[in-house]
Amino acid sequence: MIDLHMHSTASDGTDTPQEIITKCRKLGLKLSAVTDHDTMDSQPEAIRTARELKLRYLTGVEFSVRHIGELHILGYGMDTEDQELIAMMNDLRSSRVERVHEIIRVVQEHGMKISFEDVERFAKGNTLGRPHVALALIEKGYASDLQDAFTRYLNEEGSCYVQRRKLNPGQAIEMIRKTGGLPVLAHPKFVRTDDIEALVTELKEMGLGGIEAYYPAHSDADVERYVGIARRNGLLVTAGSDYHGAMRPYAAIACEKRTGPFLEESVKILAEKYAI
Repeated sequence: MIDLHMHSTASDGTDTPQEIITKCRKLGLKLSAVTDHDTMDSQPEAIRTARELKLRYLTGVEFSVRHIGELHILGYGMDTEDQELIAMMNDLRSSRVERVHEIIRVVQEHGMKISFEDVERFAKGNTLGRPHVALALIEKGYASDLQDAFTRYLNEEGSCYVQRRKLNPGQAIEMIRKTGGLPVLAHPKFVRTDDIEALVTELKEMGLGGIEAYYPAHSDADVERYVGIARRNGLLVTAGSDYHGAMRPYAAIACEKRTGPFLEESVKILAEKYAI
């Protein structure tokens, strides 16, 4: 088993990197990666724990990039100490904080009394994001649960949604490549496009190296389709749960258990070339 798509307290998960890697070891995973949103703050702790527990590990990140709707690029095997990468991450972190301030302003305009301090407390010193606003809304009684908070207020169709600054796909892919990593298209089923293969071809020209074909929301037919696209374009395939801990209790670590010869071949290449 592997899981190459997990989120920690460094972004919008509820488990620390150490807790995630410890769970991966107990489950007997062959390869794992913590891939927090637009930050690599989780990596030192994840790397240290993986080494202590003798678990094969890939450094990871998940970039949100500009596109119509949702498009995420996973990066694996990057040099976490690269100064240009660190500067980019610091800039993205600042933009997330600015966005939270703006969301709170809009929330207050809608008559809901929450403060920045209410939200910041839920982040516990880690990167701020919409889930922390959602938790503050729940605490104050303005939403019944996370789904309610996002549906009514924080999703794109929500009354308090605020867009944030994102990299374009080429910038994310280039940075991953420049720092020694492999860029992978995350959960392609969620990408809004009329022609996913044409988009993959376009991203490949920018340097895309893989597709997350195995993902809980993908049907068997979806998996077969994305594996085929990967093969035709000379890309690797990966598998991940999109684990967020208590934020998404339905997505457990390594819940994506399907496999296939091409995935096993891809994982072997990833482990040999990028794993710590």
